[in-house]
Amino acid sequence: MAPLEPAFKRIYRQPESSVNDKAAIYAIIANNFHGSSWLLAAALLQGILTWTFPTVITFLPALVILAYRTLDMLLIMSGVLPNRYMQGILPGKTSAQIPDETGRFGETMSSEKVVVIILASRSNHPLGILYPGYQKIVKYFNAMHEDLEKNRKKYGYLSSTAWISLSDPSRTAAREIMHIFYFKSIGGLNEFAHGAAHRAGWDWWNHTVKEHPDLSMMHELYEVPAGNWENIYLNYWPASFGSSVFPIRRTPEISKTGELEVEESFEKGTEGTEWIGGLIDASKASLLTSEQRMGRS
Repeated sequence: MAPLEPAFKRIYRQPESSVNDKAAIYAIIANNFHGSSWLLAAALLQGILTWTFPTVITFLPALVILAYRTLDMLLIMSGVLPNRYMQGILPGKTSAQIPDETGRFGETMSSEKVVVIILASRSNHPLGILYPGYQKIVKYFNAMHEDLEKNRKKYGYLSSTAWISLSDPSRTAAREIMHIFYFKSIGGLNEFAHGAAHRAGWDWWNHTVKEHPDLSMMHELYEVPAGNWENIYLNYWPASFGSSVFPIRRTPEISKTGELEVEESFEKGTEGTEWIGGLIDASKASLLTSEQRMGRS
């Protein structure tokens, strides 16, 4: 089998933090209350404005915004404007794998074990995520996430993604949030778990859990041996395990091979630690089946 080809022929610097991402915060807040509550709040605001100002003035903003968004959608659908929703999408098939310390993927799929931990929290309070007790969880969780991102190499932390639950229609979606984390080893995960950031949050929870019966926490942990995991992404963006980045040893020899495109701001021929994404081209006939992507055939 020929060596696996990376989807990104590029070396990255330390990835930027995704903690407190504004888009995620807006999405969570928007989903914290029932859609009908937001509509009623908007209707109340519109009523107050209509009562205070001439009807034409209060009617125009909604009309202009709706017309703009409709026109924007039609222009994208007709090809006049580029489809910005395709930004970051990788056409075709890709698969996430683990490179060696030089950034090469070798010839074997699913060549190393992967540790997956699922962490979820839920607010059963009428205020949802705005409940002060839950905001404490958010505070400690953000500190833990920052610790992971600052110490990726130390903990063997690869990536994480956040999801809003849709499994319980009786509650608004954002009351339950799940994060999936990927690590290279149990040892790295345990080192993080015994670090200052995680211990601070865990100690707070243990001391106050009786005061917050309306808060829920859970985790699931899986250690998957080499040759027992696989993934495939079709016209997808780098997400979940596909968003993993790996530290690689930067040497003058690597920069001379031309196999990896070096970030312009990084001086060629110098030594140090850089980062590379784990996605490879999975369009080859040898990677079509699940068994093949687990390196079993």
